[in-house]
Amino acid sequence: MQNPINVVNEILEIIPNGRTKEVIVRRFGLSDGRRHTLEAIGQDHGITRERVRQIEESGLNALKHAQVAAKLKPIFDVLSAHLAEHGELKKESRLYDDLAYVCYPAKEIERMRKENNFKDMERCRSAFYLILTLGSDFERIVEDEDFYSVWTLNKNSLKIAKRTVDSLVKHFGAKKQVLKNAEFVALAKDLFPELSEKAILSYADASKNIEQNRLGYYGLAHWPEISPRGVKDKAYIVLKNIGKPLHFSGVTSLINESLPSDRQAYVQTVHNELIKDPRFVLVGRGLYALSEWGYEPGTVAETIGQVLKKDGPQTKEEITTKVLQKRLVKENTILINLQNRKLFVKDGQGKYSVK
Repeated sequence: MQNPINVVNEILEIIPNGRTKEVIVRRFGLSDGRRHTLEAIGQDHGITRERVRQIEESGLNALKHAQVAAKLKPIFDVLSAHLAEHGELKKESRLYDDLAYVCYPAKEIERMRKENNFKDMERCRSAFYLILTLGSDFERIVEDEDFYSVWTLNKNSLKIAKRTVDSLVKHFGAKKQVLKNAEFVALAKDLFPELSEKAILSYADASKNIEQNRLGYYGLAHWPEISPRGVKDKAYIVLKNIGKPLHFSGVTSLINESLPSDRQAYVQTVHNELIKDPRFVLVGRGLYALSEWGYEPGTVAETIGQVLKKDGPQTKEEITTKVLQKRLVKENTILINLQNRKLFVKDGQGKYSVK
């Protein structure tokens, strides 16, 4: 299949009027990847925005020619197959990105990403935008409060996507727990067994209410685990993902590696946030855990006291087991604290209680 950018350049030659061709090029961003407004083009030519719209419509009508359709058919077929595979609906920006390989080799795309230079990629997206506009089987549905702009083969697919997403949002609202990719797909499959995995993920991607964070977890878009609003939210995400207590310096490193942003996280800042936030518990020297894991704040002696007040007299083995579930300390540290006669007493059966 020919490169869409080259094909678009060829079909533009069908438009006989130079100004009409310029309007199409600028409206679709075919030269620089930037779509120009009706007002901007009108000001440059000293005409109204309505006149620019009429010229654009005239240019598109000229391109809806049997000769153009035949030229575009191989690309139409690729687009149709791709949309059909993804539940007949896909987020506009994702569709362009996923088909970028048609315009450029994978190595070239990777180079653009490394250099953060996407000008050529934008030209590819613009070419697809025009091609989809000219295809009678495709329809663009503009962004609303629930979905981003999408392209579809069947307008009814938006209703299916909305029904699917609404059910998933209801589940998240009830359970209040993020899901890994496989868990999310399995849940959707239970609710809608007729949907493919690609359709489920495409519908979720198009939704504004469900998002996937950088570590691959799905949840409601406004949740801090999904859209972190600061260092403490990012710390929560990395600890939740690793599933075990971690030194605050390690938390900082994971934030910068897994959840990078324009603002780098610093060790002291992370430490300060962990101290203040009740979601985190200091369980050892510089080691922090999530309070939802069952860890509790306090000194070792205070933790022993909590265990004994809750469960009554206990042997040193029972106390050690329960304290280690709440704090990361050496067994010997627990035993030393038990010898504090001002706090604890030992009965004739070898059990300790609070004095």
